This record gives sequence, C-alpha cells and structure tokens, in this order.
Amino acid sequence: MSHPELNQLTKAEELFDKGELEKALEILNDWKQFEGLNSQQKSYYQFIKGLILAYQHKFEELIEWGEHIFEEGQKHNKHLQSFDGIFFIIMGFMEADKIDEAQKLLEKAKTSLKLISNEPKSVLIQREARLNLLKAWINFNLANIDLVEKDLERIFDLYQELPNSFEIVWLYLLKGQIEFYLKRNTEISLNYFKKTISIAKEIKFNHYWIAICHGYSATIYSSIGDLDNCLKHYKITLEKMKGFQSFYIEAAYLNNIGYIYCEKGEYDLALKTMEESLLLSEKKQSIPITSSLSSLIEVALIKGDVELAKKYFHRLENLYNQKKEERIELPYIYSKALILERSSRIRDKVKAEELFKQVIGTKTLSFDLVIGAYIHLCDLLLAEYRISNNSEVFDEINQNITQLLVIAEKSHSYLVFCETFILQSKLALLNFNIKEARQFLTQAQKIAESYGIKRLVMKISNEHDTLLKELHKWEILSESNASLKERIELARLDDQMTIMLKKRSVDVPKISNEDPVMILILTEGGNLLFSKKFIEDFSFEDDILGGFLTTVNYIISEVFSEGLDRAVFGQYTLLMVPLQPFLICYIFKGASYIAQHKIKSFITSIQNDNITWQSLQKFFQKSKSIQLNDIPSLESKIMEIFVEKGIL
Repeated sequence: MSHPELNQLTKAEELFDKGELEKALEILNDWKQFEGLNSQQKSYYQFIKGLILAYQHKFEELIEWGEHIFEEGQKHNKHLQSFDGIFFIIMGFMEADKIDEAQKLLEKAKTSLKLISNEPKSVLIQREARLNLLKAWINFNLANIDLVEKDLERIFDLYQELPNSFEIVWLYLLKGQIEFYLKRNTEISLNYFKKTISIAKEIKFNHYWIAICHGYSATIYSSIGDLDNCLKHYKITLEKMKGFQSFYIEAAYLNNIGYIYCEKGEYDLALKTMEESLLLSEKKQSIPITSSLSSLIEVALIKGDVELAKKYFHRLENLYNQKKEERIELPYIYSKALILERSSRIRDKVKAEELFKQVIGTKTLSFDLVIGAYIHLCDLLLAEYRISNNSEVFDEINQNITQLLVIAEKSHSYLVFCETFILQSKLALLNFNIKEARQFLTQAQKIAESYGIKRLVMKISNEHDTLLKELHKWEILSESNASLKERIELARLDDQMTIMLKKRSVDVPKISNEDPVMILILTEGGNLLFSKKFIEDFSFEDDILGGFLTTVNYIISEVFSEGLDRAVFGQYTLLMVPLQPFLICYIFKGASYIAQHKIKSFITSIQNDNITWQSLQKFFQKSKSIQLNDIPSLESKIMEIFVEKGIL
C-alpha cells in the first residue's frame, strides 16, 4: 500500500465510507494517478467510482462511466469488466427513468456473465446477484410482481454464500418497496426498511442505503398521515446525505418536507423549505427548477398569498416560454390553472377548468398533479352546481370523483383515497341517500384501518356517529324540500372540500370511552346464546330495545347485510360483527371508535383461547344458552376488554 496509486485509492475509499462522496469523487476523477494499478485494483477503482456516481444520482456521468468500463473490457477481452460496465449503464438508465433502454441491455449483461471464466466462485455469485437485482429493479418499476419475487428469490438462494454487502442491503430494500408500492403492506414494508438499515450499518459505504431507507420510511409515514414521524425520517435522510453533493435528491426531499409543513398548516416554514429546494436546483443547472416553482405557487395560494404565487408563476412561465420542454409543460399548465381559479372573473374560472381537464387527460407519472387537478375541478363544478342545481353538473362531479378514486389508489395516495370516499358520502347526502352515504363512510373506514391510518379512522368513525345523530335533521330537510344551500351546510361539504384543497392533515376528533350496556352472542339465525349486562337495571323491556330480539333478523338483513357496521336505537348504538357460526353484538352509549376496537379485541381473544372457543362451539351445537359459570374464562375476558380497557 506504499504506492501512490494505492494511497490515493485508500484515501478515496475512506472518504466514501465517511459519506464524503464528492470529495472521494474528486480524487477518483483524476484517472491519471491510477494508471499503475493492476487489473484487480483497477476493477475495484472502477467499482467504487461507479457506486459513488450512482449514489449521487449522476446518471448521465454513470452511463458514460459504464460505457467506458464496458469498452475497455471488450478491448482487452475481459468479460468481468464488460459485465461491470453494463451493470453501471443499466443503473444509469434506471435512475434516468429510461426503463426500456435498461431492459434491452439485460440480455447483453446475461451474455457477459456467462462468458466470465477463471474467476473465484464468490465473484461469480456476486455478479449473478447483481444481475438479478437489476432484473428485479426493472420488473418492480414495471409492476411485474411475480417476476420481481422470482428474481429476489434467486438472490435469497445465493444469500448464504454472499457476505453482508450492498447487494444484500439492496435486496431487502426492494422487498420493502414491493410490500409498500405493489402489495400495500405499510407495516411489513417499514419492518423491511428497518432490517435494511440494520444490515447496512454492518457494511462499508452505507450512508446512501441508510439515507434512502429513511427516505422511503418517510414516504410511508406521509401516506398514512403520520406527519411527525415523516418529518423525523426526512431530516435523518438529509443529515446522512450532507456529504453527497446530490443536489437532485436533496432538492426533492426538501420539496417533500415543504409539503409536509403545508399539511401541518405551517405555511411560512413550508415556503422557506421549498425556497431551499429551489436554491439547490438552481445551484446545479442540470436539475429542473420546475418542481420547486410549481410547489411554491401551490403553497403560496393555499396560504392565500396570490401576489407571491404570481411572482413564482412569472418565473415558471418565462422558463416554459424559453424551453417549451415536455417536463415543464404539465407543471406550467397546472400552475396556470391554479392562478386562474383564484380569479373573480367567470371566464378565468372557465379557462382554469379547461386546463385542469388538460392535465387530467395527459399521460403522465406525475400523479400528484393529476390528483390535484381532479380535486380542483370538482371544486369548480361544485361552485357551478350551487348556482345551477343542475343534475348534469352533479353527475359530472361524481364521474370525476370516480376517476379520482382510481388514480389515488393507483398512486398509493391513501389519504386522498379515503378522503374522497368521505366526499362521496357528503354528496350522497345532498340527494338524501342516507344508506349510500353511510356505506361510503363504512368503506372509507375499512380502507383507512387496512392501511393503519389511525387519525383518519378516528375522523371517519366520528363522521359516521355524527350522521347517525343527525338522521332526524335529514328527515326534516327531506320532508320540507330543503334548499341545496341547507343540505350543503348540514352535510358540511365545504369543510371537506377545504381539507382536500388545502392538503391539510387530519384533525383528530376528541375521543372518549363509550358506556357499555350489553354484549350478546347470537347464532347467525338470530337466536340468543349468551348475554351479559353491564348496567344492572337495564333489561330488554326497557326503552326502544324491548323488541330487539324479535327484530334481529330485520337488523341483519337491512343494516349489516348492506355493508354497514353500526345501527342506532334511541340513545343506544349497536355494533354487530360476524364470527362464524356466531354474531357478536355490542350495545353501548357514546362514540363508536373505542367500541369497535373493543369488540375486535374480544373476538381475537376468544378465537385465540382454545378452551373458550371449543366451549362456545359445543353450546352452539346443542342449541343451549350459555350462563357465565358455564365458561368461567368468558366473564374475565368480557370485563377486561369492555370495562377495564380505556382509550387506546
């Protein structure tokens, strides 16, 4: 290691390992000082320089570097070197979103791999793993889930023979991405990213992988509305990337952080952060400033500062007029529509509507712009509907909402997805379609629960409870042929549109414990097997519940079979959950959110207790009523879950 070439290579390696990528690259770019390296050392030099370019997202330079390595390998008939060159070219194409070009090179990479000879087995295994990683990356971007998993399965087969290295880290990163983007399993995905970080800490040159995992974790937390955790992970990402000089990625993350501050209602901080993103974009001329400018326009308008928005828009307009590039056109059209929408002139609003439709009709991967266009278009159409009360306008609103649901689900915008169901519910109320409105809320809550969006689950459950409390008001409005204005006010439609337009985070309603009244276990046919009262002086003869058992079949067919999850009887709320061959029914007073969690906990508890579950089955088979002393464990479970458990 006394040779100057090796000393410089070691120095670059140490800087790379510390996360000082740009400093390491400065040394490696002086290629003349590495001319004395032997074949193995030169291969390592080329490898770490390629990795640095990849981690910095300098895809144009990475492609050039890969081509240089490949040509050198071809010239000297060194197939290992040729493969490494193709590996970096494909990485560069993928970072540049040129998936077709990357895919075309896979066969070339396979051929080079087959031609490699006279190399240790470990080298061949490592290159095979890299090839499968490239294939998995491409198939992931093409959403070919079966092929991705097949590619990764092959790497798992090689896992035992691979040391902890970036290949293994990349493997787990891809597993996390698949779970989130293709399977929509947020919790499993987060666990994969945690494991990726854990493995990455054991390898060299790990700053990039740790940073990128925190970035993906931030994206997941953002998708489920956990903004505090989202910000925490974004900040860790930026801290890890300090020495990267990767302006493209840093600018993108700062822009994302700006939107998170916007969701929190901290508009000045959002604008300040997006300004930092803009400055970074300007610092590196190859990075388009379009995204930063369009974001600043949108947040300035959300804040209500139209003049500031116009200032940014003039910059974007000048840029568009100078270059007329496709990547600038869509943000320009969207931003122009936002500005025109704020005008008091009818003709400007009409033009804004046309531009939003133009954005929607464009084939693009900029899902945020398309989602925004649908939401703003619905707002403009709602304004028209308020004036005209025209059924055709109402139908157009619903058509756009249906398309919004499709694009929100496709782009994993789960918050928008659920909020759109809430919007549908409120629109159904305008035509007094109470059952349909409740079905939309039930569906929205199930979706929010499936993605772990706790704050939104609370909000939707509260919305549903409020609607049930206001059923009498809706009956009065229906009988009195109430005006559209009165219906919009009772539905609180404007509040929902404001939340969606301003991209505000979900305000969590005050959650309180319900007052338990009774738990029942029924057969699916409605016959009572077991009951437990929580209020001593309560009986079935009291109040409106006197005829409950005789009407239970009606309740099952008319309420729960319609996809609804709750019913009201006077001052009481009833939840019924099927657990074949039983129906678990919980009667209570108060809010439903905690009650729903309790009944789910109860079901899990009796299912996981073999003695309790088998005892219930025996009584069911004998059609015999159950007393508390028949199954001693049942009472303790009921008391622990329904009485002793507090707010979750």
